[in-house]
Amino acid sequence: MSNPDSADPSIQIDQQPEETPKLELARLGNTTQCPICGSDVHADAYHCTQCRSFFCYHCRAHLSADDAILQCTNQDCGYYGKWVCAVCNPVSKKQEQPLEYLEPVDGYWPAWLIASLVLSLISLWYLGWKPALIVFVGLYGGLGYVLHSMDWNIFGKQRRVTMDRSTEEHRCICCSKPAKSTGLRQRAG
Repeated sequence: MSNPDSADPSIQIDQQPEETPKLELARLGNTTQCPICGSDVHADAYHCTQCRSFFCYHCRAHLSADDAILQCTNQDCGYYGKWVCAVCNPVSKKQEQPLEYLEPVDGYWPAWLIASLVLSLISLWYLGWKPALIVFVGLYGGLGYVLHSMDWNIFGKQRRVTMDRSTEEHRCICCSKPAKSTGLRQRAG
């Protein structure tokens, strides 16, 4: 009779993948008593049916209607659906992709137009209309383009604006998955 543990490569033993251990957090206080009235409650409770009070599942602090209450959305977590206060689960900042856009910047074209018109009117008075037209086109169009290409903002430009963005989010203190915010007012309404 052959031993199944022999070194025969044709025999393979199916092994189950190891499950990742769940993180167990030390909850504060006596988990079988209501922290407000002291009556017996279930260890997974965050509501006392005797005094009708809600309390934080982790630190057992009393929750009021104005408090931000957070719930884990990961069904595999031990804190799934439990109410945790914002003191136990502080807000974290998440960097978002920066917002970029082009912003128009007005140029000095009205002043440049007036200066070109004045100089072309002076040349019209002394030289005639053809040289005045050449002076106007040369000054406004030609010299304006040269000055604009030398970073003088004659005809207007566009400036690229970059704004850093970040969002505030709450993550579960047990599994670090996103937590949703709720409150007693939402429950009543």
